[in-house]
Amino acid sequence: MLIKRRRLLIFLLAASQLGCMSFGILWASQWLQRAFAGCIQRNAAAESETLTFELSRRLADRSPKTLAPGTKGWRELQEICETTRVPHNGFVSIIHRSTGALIWHSELKDNPGLLRSFPGRSALVTRAGVMPLLEGARRSELGAKRPIVGEVEIQGDLFRAACLSLPRWDAVIVVYMSQASLDASVAELVTPVLQAGFVLTAAVVGATTLLTLLLVTKFDNSLHTLSASVEQEVDRRTLALTRSRSALALGLAKLAESRDKDAGQHLERIRTYVTILATELAKQNSEIDHHYVANLASASALHDIGKIGVPDSVILKLGRLTSAERRAMQMHTVLGGECLTNVAQFLGAADQFIELGRQIAAAHHEQWDGSGYPQGLQGKAIPLAARIVALADVYDALTTRRAYRDAVSHLEAREWIISNYGAQFDPEVVEAFVAREQDFAKISLAANEQRIAGETAAPSAASGHGVGAVGTPDSARSAV
Repeated sequence: MLIKRRRLLIFLLAASQLGCMSFGILWASQWLQRAFAGCIQRNAAAESETLTFELSRRLADRSPKTLAPGTKGWRELQEICETTRVPHNGFVSIIHRSTGALIWHSELKDNPGLLRSFPGRSALVTRAGVMPLLEGARRSELGAKRPIVGEVEIQGDLFRAACLSLPRWDAVIVVYMSQASLDASVAELVTPVLQAGFVLTAAVVGATTLLTLLLVTKFDNSLHTLSASVEQEVDRRTLALTRSRSALALGLAKLAESRDKDAGQHLERIRTYVTILATELAKQNSEIDHHYVANLASASALHDIGKIGVPDSVILKLGRLTSAERRAMQMHTVLGGECLTNVAQFLGAADQFIELGRQIAAAHHEQWDGSGYPQGLQGKAIPLAARIVALADVYDALTTRRAYRDAVSHLEAREWIISNYGAQFDPEVVEAFVAREQDFAKISLAANEQRIAGETAAPSAASGHGVGAVGTPDSARSAV
């Protein structure tokens, strides 16, 4: 996803770069076009003026008496004009100074009818304004006797015209240059520059985009490698922390149950049973994920941590407990909950492991129908973690041999648990147990075989009083 976003950013960067450079090239081309157009217009005006002076000089050298069509002077004028080449698709015309009628034109041989035209009456557009061409020519006589330059429209085409009055022969020389040809000359200069600019833009944008893509790809690869390394380190440290936390929890739990020689195996079995139940419940309960299962398995070892505050006289007693002793035994749930609450407050941050441990220690002797202790919670008011541990703890207590009774079989323990469906135990937890009972049976059988093979001393009675999930310690004995 991140790579796609980076590629989109690269595309946007390339597009913005292309847009900016294209705008710059277009602006520069417009500026160049104006600059070239001005330069070419000035050159054209200068050439037109030069041609008009050249024609007037050559005409003065011949000194014709008149320029009327058909006369000797007219033929000399024709000879002079025909040898004059006007650039930019231009041409020369001589008009009558008084009437504006055409005297001679570059295309007169091909179109004699031009003699009936009056080009002198055409509108001449100059910087001074719009005026008839003849009037502009007359104005040139009053000033510095230089040609008047302006624009003239002929049959829909625009021409640059330079007009020079010749009062001696009552004529006006007009040199025309096509504006379209002048514009084409400008385009010939600007177009290559524009094309080169776009080619250069494409090359620069392509090169920078490719370089950026390569750098981003390299960065992504480096970041991926670094991220993988960091993830491995985080996983390693998380695993180490989890193991340390589990070991610490198990150590505290063993300390609390140090008067029971089977405490270590009991806690490991509880951990396994809880993992099985939680994994099965996760299929229907979105509240349970793999983090929850892992934390619950580790926190289950803390279920009887409050026993560290119960006197030895109560923990180690083999006979029937008095009411006072039973209340003292039941206090281990309160003591365990308070202990882990203080730990959570000391940490000052939410921690699922500690919270699950607190819930389990305080409520694993609560019962689904509300007859449990210490608060008499009912139904789903009992934390889910405590409901799961409650069943696992009872199953392990029933299937493990104690000083005051033998262990019961898996089938007997199963019947006891099912008989308390919806009474002592959460129905959903019981259903999860039934779905995975074969796993429970295998673990219980293996544990009993291992204990029988390696047992060298009489078992302690310590855990017998912790079976309160079935009832009080005394009722647990009579139940099995």
